[in-house]
Amino acid sequence: MKKAILFDLDGTILDFEKSEEMALKKTFLSHGIPLTEEQVLLYRHINRKWWGMLAEGRASKEYVVVARFEEFLRELEVSLDPKIVAKEYLEFLSEEAYFLPGAEEFLEKMKRKNIRMASITNGVYFVQKKRSRKLKLERFFEFVLTSEEAGFEKPDPRIFQVALERMRLKKEDALYVGDDLKSDLEGAKNAGIDFIFFSPRGDVSTKFPVAKSFEELERIMEELL
Repeated sequence: MKKAILFDLDGTILDFEKSEEMALKKTFLSHGIPLTEEQVLLYRHINRKWWGMLAEGRASKEYVVVARFEEFLRELEVSLDPKIVAKEYLEFLSEEAYFLPGAEEFLEKMKRKNIRMASITNGVYFVQKKRSRKLKLERFFEFVLTSEEAGFEKPDPRIFQVALERMRLKKEDALYVGDDLKSDLEGAKNAGIDFIFFSPRGDVSTKFPVAKSFEELERIMEELL
């Protein structure tokens, strides 16, 4: 029987794509540049690539948050300072916080069942803390642990170990839920923690449980908790 659930934050509990798009458009509108949907998709492609490099240990977070805008601005052929744009974007992003549809209700159900919960995120510290406060995530989670606080980034198993130590649990006592096969799946595997892949888009695998909705996630939980 599991004693606690650890969750990834963006893409698992929070609607990061919505926050990202709102923040990105506000950032560029502040410079008089309205972005098209195609340009937003281009940024997402660039951003995923750079965060993938972070997960592979090929770049630091400090480098990634600026480098993604260096590349994006080159593609747009816009001569703005990428460091300034990166800072402005993170400020806007910290104000944009939304639950994925069904996430808040799911967490409320888990809380009513007295299930211990916490979150582990590679997101930028001040952004995640501000968004967490805005949504009052302390209602559900004992803590939201950022990689900056832990000193390690997923998929490094040590960030999971920090979370388990805070909860005074062993790895076999916990279950981890995430939406990214690189940082979340690999991280849980590296840490020896059972994993559930949250995949609303319907990606499947026979190697571990897959939940395509919060209803499916709840059913899987009932078998494990």
